[in-house]
Amino acid sequence: MADLITVARPYAEALYGLAKQTSHQQAWAESLQVLTAMVADKQAQAFLNDPERPEADKVALLAAAPVTVEQSAWQSFLGLLIHNDRWAAAAEIAQLFDEARRHDEGIVDVLVTTAVAMDAQQKGAVQAALEQRFSGRQVAFRESVDASLIGGLVIHTGDLTIDASVRGQVQQLARTLRS
Repeated sequence: MADLITVARPYAEALYGLAKQTSHQQAWAESLQVLTAMVADKQAQAFLNDPERPEADKVALLAAAPVTVEQSAWQSFLGLLIHNDRWAAAAEIAQLFDEARRHDEGIVDVLVTTAVAMDAQQKGAVQAALEQRFSGRQVAFRESVDASLIGGLVIHTGDLTIDASVRGQVQQLARTLRS
């Protein structure tokens, strides 16, 4: 997954720049979701993986989907994906594009993982701390439970991970003792 994110980043950044210039961020986001659904289809994957198929046929397959963005820009983008054999990174491109859009809108997506489910008071405290940490931005708070953390929490947003879990502290202690 990390490899596809790395591959997808330049495409997502370039597309977001184009979408922002033309003020069509939402249309491009929707088009990328359509593309993601198309390349998830097993028959489409078989077609796109077939080395005997010409690139033009592969682009035509993907371009047949109904999208609301300007067709020549869309087909140019699809042509790049096919030519560089990057069509499999469509979901990651869509994800990174959406992250860039939300960032521009002042929204920070945060995933908080705890060992046990948080009660309302704990959620409120974590939410307040996150809003203070990301002042001036709206925090979109999601939570998950992972019993293997033993205790504490792990906060993940974009490239930032804060590990305040018991498991993380034990792992850090083990690394320290080994060195």
